[in-house]
Amino acid sequence: HRRRHAFPTRRSSDLRSAMMVDLNIAVYSGRKQDKSTQAEVTNAKGSGSKKAASVYKNLFAECKELEAITKFQARARAEHYKLTLPWNDQGARLLPTAALQDYQKTMGKYKAEFERLVDAFLDKYDTLVAGAAFQLGTLFDRGEYPSRGKVAQRFRMETSFTPLPTGGDFRLDVESAVQRDLIAQYEEKLDAKLKAANQDSWTRLYNAISKLSDRLTVDEDGKKRTFHDTTVTNAVELCELLHVMNITGDSALTKAARKLEEVLSGVTPKELREEDSTRALTKIKVDEILGAFDWGVDDGESE
Repeated sequence: HRRRHAFPTRRSSDLRSAMMVDLNIAVYSGRKQDKSTQAEVTNAKGSGSKKAASVYKNLFAECKELEAITKFQARARAEHYKLTLPWNDQGARLLPTAALQDYQKTMGKYKAEFERLVDAFLDKYDTLVAGAAFQLGTLFDRGEYPSRGKVAQRFRMETSFTPLPTGGDFRLDVESAVQRDLIAQYEEKLDAKLKAANQDSWTRLYNAISKLSDRLTVDEDGKKRTFHDTTVTNAVELCELLHVMNITGDSALTKAARKLEEVLSGVTPKELREEDSTRALTKIKVDEILGAFDWGVDDGESE
C-alpha cells in the first residue's frame, strides 16, 4: 500500500519564504499580414468573404539569426518554469526565497545570451533586409521593414519580483463582516495555490522516477531499453532543486527526494548501461520508491 502524504498546514512562514516572479520576453517576429496577397487568394478561390483566409509572410524567409532568438526564448521560458512553481494560471510563478540567488544567476546568464543573439541579428539587420528583397521577390515591400532602432525596441527580456500578498493586505473601508468574508475567500484561494505548487513538485519527482523505472527495464527478450545520460543527471538535479522548492515543508516530499538521491548516489549512466547487476538493483530500488508514496497523479492504477 502506498504511504499517503497530506498537504501540510500552511504557516505564515510559507509566505515569507517565497515570492512571485514574472518572466517577460518580447521578440520581433518578423511576420506581417499580407492583405494584398490575402485578397488574391480569396478571389482566386471564389470566396465570398475577404476574411475567409489570412495570409502572413515572413519578412526574413530564411534568417538563422532571428530563428536562433525565437528558439532561445523557448529555452529560457522552459528554464524559468523549471526553477519555479505554479501560482497564477498565467503570468507570475512562485519562487522560494532559498532559490532566489540561483534563479537570478541562471536567468542572468540567459539574459546575457539573449542580448548577444539580439545584437547578432541587429548587426546584420540592414544586410538581411537587402537579402530579403531577393528571397521574397514580388512579396518584398521595403516599407514593411522598421528601422534598426525600432526593431531593437521590440526585443526585451526581464524578470520582476513581488512579495506574496496575504489576507491582511485587505485594507478596505467596508463592514468588518464583509472584510472577514473577503479575507476568508482569499485565504482559501491561497491554500489552493500552495497545494497546487506542492503537487507540482510531487508530479515532477514522480515523472523523473517513472522515466527511470521505464528506461532501466529489461524486456522479456533480454533487450535493454536505451536512455540518455540526462535521464539520470536530470533526476539528481531535480532532487537538489526540490530541497529549496519545498516551501510548505512537506516532509514526505523531502523523504521521497532523499530516497532517490541515495539510490542514484555514486551511480553513473555508464554503469547502468554496462553493469547488469547495478541496473537491476537500481531498478528495484526505484520501483520501491514509486510504490512507497501516493504521488497524487493518475498513473493508471486503481485504488
